[in-house]
Amino acid sequence: MLHRKLTYFIAFMLFISCQKEDYYVEDVAILQDQTFSKTDVRVQGHEHDGMVIDNCTFDACELYISDVDCVIVQNCTFMNQKENGIRVAFGGEARYIIIDNCTFKNIGSNGIDSHEDAPDCIIKNCYFESCAQSDIGSAMSQPHHCIYWKGSNVQILNNEFNAQGQNYGNAISHRSSGIIAGNKVYGAPKYGIMYFADHPGGDTLYIENNFVYNCSNGIGITTPNIPEYHNQNVIVRFNSVSNCQDNSLYFAKDFDGTTVFQIYGNIIVSEKGEYIKTFYEIPDSFNLKSTTDIGFIDAANGNLHLDAGSQAIGYCSGLSFFPSIDIDGDIRVSTNLDAGADERN
Repeated sequence: MLHRKLTYFIAFMLFISCQKEDYYVEDVAILQDQTFSKTDVRVQGHEHDGMVIDNCTFDACELYISDVDCVIVQNCTFMNQKENGIRVAFGGEARYIIIDNCTFKNIGSNGIDSHEDAPDCIIKNCYFESCAQSDIGSAMSQPHHCIYWKGSNVQILNNEFNAQGQNYGNAISHRSSGIIAGNKVYGAPKYGIMYFADHPGGDTLYIENNFVYNCSNGIGITTPNIPEYHNQNVIVRFNSVSNCQDNSLYFAKDFDGTTVFQIYGNIIVSEKGEYIKTFYEIPDSFNLKSTTDIGFIDAANGNLHLDAGSQAIGYCSGLSFFPSIDIDGDIRVSTNLDAGADERN
């Protein structure tokens, strides 16, 4: 519930930023169809558990979610912000936060930023463009990203990252466990998807069913060598990685003895022949590698679905462990299993 005394929460923000009469909400369950500007909006405290924020516009202001559970942010637009679009859990644990079908454009710092006290959250169906515009973080060797997530067991699903106008950083920069799947990532100046193990990890990180193309680097697994933070397992499978300038898949040293890697079922197209760079032996199987197009519908324009004559069709048949669906939600079966993120049915 929102009470009159909570003047730094949403009611007060409406008054200050929109210059309307005082807007007091009692027993609120949903905040809908509002525009906020210039002053940050705070949702903090368990009296707001279960709150829904729907179809709101945050213009030049940040949504701050903290010390609260089960908040849903859906169908919202975040734009023209000098710092972050959304920050999660910087003032107390925030669990089960869902960010769905939101747009982030022209963001100076991170589109979405989290503290490590943000477990079990979901980011899905969102669109990111022109994030990480500020050069301040980069000058301090701490560049910003479209998503900069540190909480465990996150699900980053079916988002689109247009990082072509991004000056620094990664599209997805994740620091713990969970699943990164079904995303379309292109134009990132550093990595399309990176796992950097500088926050407490967990059991497993899955990176699967993603289209990653036209980035400086594709998928990277790196560490500042804090072994107790490493995930026990990292599984990189059934991704389509194409036309990345430097490394397609990169696995840094210092994970030996802490993390079990599995790398299989991927399509990796690199004109330079830079497929999988590692510093020690990591099992590598059923990965289709080529210096030329393996039969994408339109690789030049980022359509990495398979055409009828693709080399990837049936390439992984017989494998027992694979994602049950592909990037489009199509069912996979072992007897006719295609490599990469797309299963041609």
